[in-house]
Amino acid sequence: MTNFIQQILLGLRDGSLFSLVALGIVLIFKTTGVVNFAYGNMGMFSVYIAYTFLIYAQVPLWLSALIAILFAFFLGVAVERGLLRQVRNMSHSAMLILTLGILMILEGLSLQIWQQDYRNFPNMVGGARIINFLDGRIILRNQDILVFVVAAVIMLGLFAYLKFTKVGLAIRATSQNERSAKLMGIKVGLIFAVSWGIGTALSSVAAILAAPRTLVHPNMMLSLQIHGLTAAILGGFESLPGTVLGGLLLGIVEQLVANYISDELRLAIALVIILVLLMVKPSGLLGGKSVERV
Repeated sequence: MTNFIQQILLGLRDGSLFSLVALGIVLIFKTTGVVNFAYGNMGMFSVYIAYTFLIYAQVPLWLSALIAILFAFFLGVAVERGLLRQVRNMSHSAMLILTLGILMILEGLSLQIWQQDYRNFPNMVGGARIINFLDGRIILRNQDILVFVVAAVIMLGLFAYLKFTKVGLAIRATSQNERSAKLMGIKVGLIFAVSWGIGTALSSVAAILAAPRTLVHPNMMLSLQIHGLTAAILGGFESLPGTVLGGLLLGIVEQLVANYISDELRLAIALVIILVLLMVKPSGLLGGKSVERV
């Protein structure tokens, strides 16, 4: 029983990261209709920025992380305003291809500047907690607790921001009907930029929290982006709460599979389970009607 609870908690840790990644992807998609394939690499590049400030400029870890998150926000804004907006009137497919180009550019730049080497990134907090439970002990690293707490605070904060703030309401209105939002006087272009900024910042947060385990390298976010997309599909690509639920469930299922069946099959079996769920409910756990955006 103790081992089972330990695996559930570890699954929630991983699922929190999956949910963070998925939230950013879905927020950008809901607002602008684009699946950002460069999402993971934008987070990866921001971690390299944090690493550079931390190691070479000797900036404290928390400040380096904050600088990286701010960098990611403005990177997202710059990509939307400087590149995607120029081709927005062409087609969503053109914007999709452009994100693939950004993916390759960021990967090439990271290789050129920092090389392929795997670099260590410190935990935001050290130590661990040992909890006596029933006939055993549950061990939780403080870093894992931080991952869950930060993810929970960001998720709740984002939901509150979208529901209660003026900009948040404008984002929701734009995501529901862009033309009506324009008629209401909402500056849709600004909302697109803010959505890209917030979404990319979420990628940066997830990358910084994951970096101590994945190490810092150009492909560090590949697996997380795949899991994030999977979580978004599982939860319903148009539903932010569904995205969170999908990420947490994916993390728990993977951890249980890895512990009780096979670590090598964890992703494969989890994806099979998800495929079965989607055959029963194609719109996802909390998804609604399908939309035309691709």
